[in-house]
Amino acid sequence: MIRRVRGGFSTGSRAFPGFSGADDEGVLIGLETSQWLVEALILRRVMFRSIRRLYELARADPVDPELRGWSWDRLPLKPRAYLNLGVSEIASKYCETRRDIWLRRKTGARAEPTEPILTGRLIHDAISLALKETAKLLINNTEPYTAYQILSEKWRKLNPPKGYEKTVEKTYKATLITILGEAMYEKLVNETPQPVAYSEYRVDGTPLGMSQNLSVDVISDSVIIDFKTGAPRDFHKLSITGYALALEAAYETPRDYGLLIYINNPEDPRITYKPVYISNTLRRLFIEERDNIIDMLLEDAEPPKDLNCQPTCPLHGACNK
Repeated sequence: MIRRVRGGFSTGSRAFPGFSGADDEGVLIGLETSQWLVEALILRRVMFRSIRRLYELARADPVDPELRGWSWDRLPLKPRAYLNLGVSEIASKYCETRRDIWLRRKTGARAEPTEPILTGRLIHDAISLALKETAKLLINNTEPYTAYQILSEKWRKLNPPKGYEKTVEKTYKATLITILGEAMYEKLVNETPQPVAYSEYRVDGTPLGMSQNLSVDVISDSVIIDFKTGAPRDFHKLSITGYALALEAAYETPRDYGLLIYINNPEDPRITYKPVYISNTLRRLFIEERDNIIDMLLEDAEPPKDLNCQPTCPLHGACNK
């Protein structure tokens, strides 16, 4: 039996540092190789237990069928125009006036590489590498513990810039441990240690006016997982919502839950997570943002500058010419 203790979890005889949580979010820190199996199984339980806590929300506020992705051929989901929009364009409201989208689409402005963008790319590459490497070994029936021993140092292949080594290593190993923990769980329960997560999952968002080549960070046990850097923002939930709608349109199966995972601080990486119920409210907000962007681009009216524009914006230079 696993129970929560201060600073971690206990199996009844000892505590394992590195995991703490709250009712609606949690923190994962310190992944020790020597404890990889126990921590992997705990990690799976903690993160996906947080999803189960959302079931009550789903029962109290079930998704309206007209807001499911498979209702793409009628309002309110049917788009006013098909502009091949990306989920990130619709969901990322860092620029409150959406001038960033207008500049890219209408003037061809290119984003400048910034520290947050670099960090995000490195994290994405580390996660992708871990998922691909584990899949190769698990498909060949390699034991999960053996797979960890073989793969634990392969993050070095990414050759991260100086100062980002810890971020890449921890992101890679956290992903490795999570997937191998799930594989061990599947082996113990179903005797099939096959990979149960899919990275960079491609889905066609065309029916909803989005790109035909959307890429979902990770799908695991039907849960949509999206990785973020920086401070949590309410609109981050919209990215998971957009992917859910696209997946529902493509496969006509419900997608109700997501998990936002934040990875920050290159010097001392910290991983936090937040479960998301993809509610009616989030679905309406996403569609409203999509429609507003479509109207802005069709009307060809240049939006004003965001009064809260930050120098870290990758289009700051183009916006202030």
